[in-house]
Amino acid sequence: MAQPYMPVASAEDPEIQESPGNGSSSIWIQEEEEKIRKQAEQVTLSIPPHFPRLDSIGGNNLDFDYPSIFKLRRRAAVGVALASMPTLPQAAASPALDHPEPATSSIMVAAVGPYHRPSSGSLITDAKKCAIVKFLASQQGSGLNTADFLRWAKENDARVQSCYEAGSFTVSSEPSREEETMSSKDLPRMLLLDGCLLLFAVFLLTSSVHATPALPAHDDAERERQFNYLSADMCRNMKQTRLDLLTLSNQIPFFVLAELHGRLKGTLFNGIERSIEELALSCFDDIHPPLSGVIKQAKAGETITFPKTVHHLLHLFHWSRVPEGKHMLLNDSPCLHAEPESHLPCATWFEEWRTSFSKQAAPGGSSLHIVFKREMMDMRGVMHVPAQHIHGYSEPVFRSLIAFEQRHHQCGLGVTAYSICMARLLQTEADAKLLRERGILAHTHQTDKEIVDLFTGLADEYSNTFYSKDLLRLCEDVSAHHKSTPAKAIKWVRLQCFPKQSVTFFVIFGALISFATVINAGYSVYRFYHPLPVK
Repeated sequence: MAQPYMPVASAEDPEIQESPGNGSSSIWIQEEEEKIRKQAEQVTLSIPPHFPRLDSIGGNNLDFDYPSIFKLRRRAAVGVALASMPTLPQAAASPALDHPEPATSSIMVAAVGPYHRPSSGSLITDAKKCAIVKFLASQQGSGLNTADFLRWAKENDARVQSCYEAGSFTVSSEPSREEETMSSKDLPRMLLLDGCLLLFAVFLLTSSVHATPALPAHDDAERERQFNYLSADMCRNMKQTRLDLLTLSNQIPFFVLAELHGRLKGTLFNGIERSIEELALSCFDDIHPPLSGVIKQAKAGETITFPKTVHHLLHLFHWSRVPEGKHMLLNDSPCLHAEPESHLPCATWFEEWRTSFSKQAAPGGSSLHIVFKREMMDMRGVMHVPAQHIHGYSEPVFRSLIAFEQRHHQCGLGVTAYSICMARLLQTEADAKLLRERGILAHTHQTDKEIVDLFTGLADEYSNTFYSKDLLRLCEDVSAHHKSTPAKAIKWVRLQCFPKQSVTFFVIFGALISFATVINAGYSVYRFYHPLPVK
């Protein structure tokens, strides 16, 4: 049976007692706490119906009938776009968050934010969120006072709304049945439930915390059992949980997480000195694209300098993957509105021009930064295309990152530029095969056609949009190299003297034989006039 819930802040609390000018505020806070308590009691000790039997969860002596037949839950198809965004922004001021994705792209585990209300379609329901809040608030020494946080959220509701796209949802003083309208009481409640859920997910997904939170000695067994039930869905679906947290519409402002982290630092994250930014970033260590070279070096030295303002988890992930200071749209520099594709040919064309490919990233660069360099007195070009791991989840991740870039230009266009470059390099299956042989498309189960279709789809969706000067400079460098006299001379010699590999082989083989024959003839003439002394 569930333990009776003791409210963190009751009506007898001096802070909650009704006073002139504060009565209505106290009443709605008590109502919200009562709703959370009732929903939490319904779920704390109940096993999800889709969850298979695991004797290690809650011990072996629980009096539950474990089902043997389960209803299949609908899975999002691999390759479904997680963000269907317009190519050009509609507002001058680009907000940090955006519209939800189409219905074909559902959040499977953890749905948060105003665009996914209610969260009954995901594994973590609102009732489970309430149970998580109850679990965190009732820990001994917890700094999470639900009434106090609801007041804080109410005071910051204007700041929260400013983080979302203008007009994407409205907050009304009265309850409404409209999907895009939430009451002024719902917003603080949503921030409390979703913020605690995300912090709980960070606790479970990061590699720098203990297996279970610190628990009071007198009820370790009971509390651990509750913890196991509440974490079951995310532990069983860690990969999907990470992908849910990287969906553009599935976000809440990061300053809300920072506020909750400060209140729970002495309990849930007890003994962990790392900042909330470091903890949140470590949740995505095994999600590709990998960390940029600069972030890896800073992480090794434990001196990571995070952005002054982190908008949300997707922004943090984006910042850690893109090349630092590249593909930015500066206020004093114009941006392009036409794809510079004519200057960036396919991979097999580069091969014909004797331009080599390198899978090594440029020093301090990232796996999303493509660089072209000239070597050997401008006679030889080298295209640095860092090795990339393409997985089944790569398309939704790329789409979320690009959608964020296209709506929030202050963070640069690194992923957009990379996708356009890869689409130009990978125009046919032969191009994909070539890059796979060079080790650039490494450790992927996708076929050559699937990889070509992936980047072609990304580039087509975001054609005629914003491009950075760095992308134009890359295309101009490639074009200038292949128009240069040294490069043209090398290509002419190759085409005239070595048109085919078989001809090249026999020419070189014949040259070696001729050279050996000349050496042998010269040696014979020398010995004819200078015979060896006879002993």
